[in-house]
Amino acid sequence: MSQEELRAFVKKNAEALKQARKGLARECRVPLGYSATNTTHIRNLSIIKRLAFGLSAEGWLAEMENRPADAEEAYLTVIRLGCAMSQGGLIIDSLVSIAIEAIGTARMAKLAPTLDAKQCREAAAAIEACEAQREPTEAIWARERAWARRIWGFKGQIARLFQFRVLKQNEQKWLAKVTAQQTRTRLLLVQLAARAYELEKGERPKNLADLVPAYLKAIPQDPLTRTNMAYHS
Repeated sequence: MSQEELRAFVKKNAEALKQARKGLARECRVPLGYSATNTTHIRNLSIIKRLAFGLSAEGWLAEMENRPADAEEAYLTVIRLGCAMSQGGLIIDSLVSIAIEAIGTARMAKLAPTLDAKQCREAAAAIEACEAQREPTEAIWARERAWARRIWGFKGQIARLFQFRVLKQNEQKWLAKVTAQQTRTRLLLVQLAARAYELEKGERPKNLADLVPAYLKAIPQDPLTRTNMAYHS
């Protein structure tokens, strides 16, 4: 879209974007349906993904108009949407969540070098808050199995035993996607905190410990090793 087309699109959808922000200020949870033929859930996921693109367009317009603070707010809202929309959901919700969060983190990573120290601090705090609410993959996988048992019953569970290898491969692919996106999000968190530190102190932090507790509440964990992330100045 051109700048004028973006402006018209954002204006047309301003009320929807406003309502999305109001919703994200509340507790979010997926309303699980226990029907194998119910397509409402899938349609809702598509709508939420379109909402993420709408919010991202708002941020892109703000960048074009040299409004970095507004762009930051829009991209952080996309990240919040990605984190919130899968709460209490299944693997399919998690996959859409990953796609939405990826949109926000990619745009924020490109915007970060243009932000001032205060904006970087605020963005880091917002992402840390999202990370604190993130559900562990073990909880999602356990809910997925419970959902399948309720939907397919005993015969379905027997059938799943014959598909064990395929199901295990699918689980591993999903876990790889979760890990990759969590890594990108936490690297962005470090990027923002380190930039705020550098802008305020005139030098790069020597290690992540330098950022705690003034810029980060705690050193982010590597999603793969579950140990403190490494940092090179």
